[in-house]
Amino acid sequence: MFVFFKDIKMKKYLLFILLTIAFSQEVRFIDEIFDQIQTTEDIVYGNAPDLPFLFIIESNTNDIDLHMDVYEPLDDTMIDRPVIIFAHSGSFFIGNKTAQDMVALSETAAKRGYVAISMEYRLGLNILSSDSGERAVFRSVQDGSALIRYLREYHDLFNIDPDKIFIWGSSAGSFMGLHLSYCDDSERPLSTYGSTFSPDLGCINCEGNSFNHNHKPNALISTWGGMGDLDYIDAGENVPTAFFHGKSDIIVPYDYGFPFTLNITLPQVYGSELISEKLTLMDIDNLLVLEDGKGHEYYGTLNGNFFLGGGPNDYWEQITDTAFNFLYNYLDNNDALVGDINNDNLTNIQDIVILVNFILELEFPSPQEFTIADINSDNILNVLDILLLVNQIIG
Repeated sequence: MFVFFKDIKMKKYLLFILLTIAFSQEVRFIDEIFDQIQTTEDIVYGNAPDLPFLFIIESNTNDIDLHMDVYEPLDDTMIDRPVIIFAHSGSFFIGNKTAQDMVALSETAAKRGYVAISMEYRLGLNILSSDSGERAVFRSVQDGSALIRYLREYHDLFNIDPDKIFIWGSSAGSFMGLHLSYCDDSERPLSTYGSTFSPDLGCINCEGNSFNHNHKPNALISTWGGMGDLDYIDAGENVPTAFFHGKSDIIVPYDYGFPFTLNITLPQVYGSELISEKLTLMDIDNLLVLEDGKGHEYYGTLNGNFFLGGGPNDYWEQITDTAFNFLYNYLDNNDALVGDINNDNLTNIQDIVILVNFILELEFPSPQEFTIADINSDNILNVLDILLLVNQIIG
């Protein structure tokens, strides 16, 4: 049965009230619903051979521990939380997990309900060597793989969902995320197999730790990143990706060209526009945001530092809001049938609007839709079902 409202003005008034209630609710993973977070620093996730800061040959390495900083909501009771791994910029030459943008992103992600991780990965690049550039990217891919496999091994310890691990990279960190998502061992650059003074780097999963898990992320945010080869991307490698890139970027071209806009020995790279086109061709979900007249790290940082880049600026909020909304689409809970009125494997504001329309007789549900929309199973669709659905979405 339904609760009927015959007066049209009353229907419109009630619709306004119900939508006001629904839209005024803060939504976990979209809005900052936690005021306080807690941080655990320098957790070791792996160990791998590292190059000294200044190196001539790559056979001169020292094994180091690889660390991560974990940010999470204080007093959070959710036990299967999604994870975002943040990977810093720095051209594989400088940078670290405490870069100002990585800390700010980790904090805002944790306040939204994620477990956020700012990762350390190995550096070492000779800009006069094409092989060195490829090997630097590949070492970072090995470290990203080690971290994801570590998190899937210890997901219970961190109260995380091992099937909802995302990567968010800036510049070099995006190179790592893109190659980790789409490059397989069969596609390793020849340079990674080594030469007289450069040892074989081994397979993607051969460094860091020995945990045997899938190393691919479930989705990716790439800010001003690129790839060495579009042929790495194959059909079926379904890692949804959102791209942000300035069309005046002289560090990493948004289309195709040399890094740093210099015709030196570093290989040319493919930027966000061409990667997005290839993903679309392969039927892999992606979002492309290009900004005319904007350069590298255009949300207001220089090598991840706000005080050098003058940020965060207006683009900071635009990028973060768009990215979090993109990732929200991949937090579906396939077990949660109740409330998923439009049957898209998500319970969100669209389901609330449909429920309101059912209650006001603006639309009429099928028997199956009625069952799904009747959140409390009392055979009545009313405001209580809306409030329960809102609470379910908020989590």
